[in-house]
Amino acid sequence: MPPYKNHLLTSIKRTGKDFQSMHNWLDNDPDKQLKAERHSLDRVPENISYVRESWGEEAVSEFLLHIVEDLVMKDIEVLINAGCPKDAIEHSVEVARKALEISSRTKIDIDRKLIVLGAIYHDLGKAKTYGLEHGEIGAQMAQELGLGDGIINVILKHIRGGLTDREAVELGLPVRDYTLKTPEEKIIIYADRMVDIYTEDLVEVDEKGAEENFEDILNHFIKYGKNEITTKRYLKLHQEIHQWMNK
Repeated sequence: MPPYKNHLLTSIKRTGKDFQSMHNWLDNDPDKQLKAERHSLDRVPENISYVRESWGEEAVSEFLLHIVEDLVMKDIEVLINAGCPKDAIEHSVEVARKALEISSRTKIDIDRKLIVLGAIYHDLGKAKTYGLEHGEIGAQMAQELGLGDGIINVILKHIRGGLTDREAVELGLPVRDYTLKTPEEKIIIYADRMVDIYTEDLVEVDEKGAEENFEDILNHFIKYGKNEITTKRYLKLHQEIHQWMNK
């Protein structure tokens, strides 16, 4: 896992505050069992509640990022060695953080480790190209790395969130089943769209605003909605995931 000081520096860079007491709570307890429980993906929802009550809403994001960074340090090295640009890696880390946050609010069975790793690797193909074919190329690279079907499916399907055969032909991509089938695929791809919205300059919204105004943003900004078919698909995804939150 990254050195403790790196977590403090990351929080300072992101927020202007180091959240030292929260990072201490995660990393510096002499009780190894408590430390393991605080880093447990299975206990993320209850740990988020404790972090929110103890240090506030902003600390929740830093807590989740700490968890993600600890989990994917070796995977980041894989991306770097594959030639992934820095901006693509930073984006993927944020998608992993956001996807983990979304998963913490759903009331369904979920594989949070797959969510984090799928998010980290979803743009692996950008080591070769930023074109639409980066999903296909990334999946081939992931196959060579032995990353497993769960991650490979996320890489293949994240282009526009589950293409139809007709769309694949129009975009010059192989015709295959791109349908989003698992909750993990759906949450990662939803988080990917959300992160684009609140980290780019096109729409002036923060993370919360991106989610609250998701439907309006996709309907009014072609960059995020792309076209009527894609927009409907993302909006259906938005609605389904929020149903999981409200079960």
